[in-house]
Amino acid sequence: MIMNIVFDTDLINRYDNTGPRYTSYPTAVEFSEEFTETHYRNAALETNEDPIPRPLSLYFHIPFCESVCFYCACNKVVTKNRSRAESYLGYLKKEIEFQSELFNHDRKVLQLHWGGGTPTYFNPSQITELMTHTRQHFGLLEDDSGDYSIEIDPRTAKADTIPFLRGMGFNRISFGIQDFDPTVQKAVNRVQSTEQVEALFIQARQASVRSVNVDLIYGLPFQNVASFEKTLDQTIALSPDRLSIFNYAHLPRLFRPQRNIDAGNLPSAAEKLAIFKMSIDKLVQAGYIYIGMDHFAKPNDELAIAQSEGKLFRNFQGYTLLGD
Repeated sequence: MIMNIVFDTDLINRYDNTGPRYTSYPTAVEFSEEFTETHYRNAALETNEDPIPRPLSLYFHIPFCESVCFYCACNKVVTKNRSRAESYLGYLKKEIEFQSELFNHDRKVLQLHWGGGTPTYFNPSQITELMTHTRQHFGLLEDDSGDYSIEIDPRTAKADTIPFLRGMGFNRISFGIQDFDPTVQKAVNRVQSTEQVEALFIQARQASVRSVNVDLIYGLPFQNVASFEKTLDQTIALSPDRLSIFNYAHLPRLFRPQRNIDAGNLPSAAEKLAIFKMSIDKLVQAGYIYIGMDHFAKPNDELAIAQSEGKLFRNFQGYTLLGD
């Protein structure tokens, strides 16, 4: 367990530049079009040659949102026209068929994640259709032993959303909260009440969801150490199994929605660092383990256990027990 974090201020100031978020090695900005479809297909087919079938990790991107969050840098489609989701679902099913041809069918899917956008933009019928199609073409586990997760926007979840998703096979849920402060929420166009989130946590526990994660973002307009500490207090009271605390990168030239944010209202680099330092200290004091970078977990969480045993990996889905 890391009990005390010391930042090297000189080192931070020396490399105080905006860079890509570390989700892969090499990072996405290093990807090259010289790596063709043929290269990809050959690389995928080679992974079938191991004598013991290698497990698979699947990610599904559902890009649709009913409204735009001003901080968002994700690949998204903001629309209330639900027919676009039906068209996308058709293409997604075709992609599943194409990709499944590259992998032997005895390779089990140990990780499945639906991100967005807003995955629950799909209605229950569409979610059922997509999961059924996935099961027909990939080896999904039926004993609830896989890590099958989905992101949920608390503003769009209904009373039956979580029980339904649990019945579909999802055993991990991630709530995008970002901040509980009403002023911050209004500034980024993502207003949701504490009561909404509390009700969803109760539903998740009642549905025997294995793990509940909360996403927070620091560096948003009007945030400071004191305000973000209140958000952490409210989050800790909910007792999520994991937390992700992301750094907001303000790049309005690249991401049009961010142009709605007044840069003058953003915390300074020093304030952001102070917020993150406070977050680490507060969460560790609350009993969470600092997994690394921007992730925290309870001591009995498998990530924390794997970290203590030196068995923690990181892939495109984030921290994991699964290597390449």
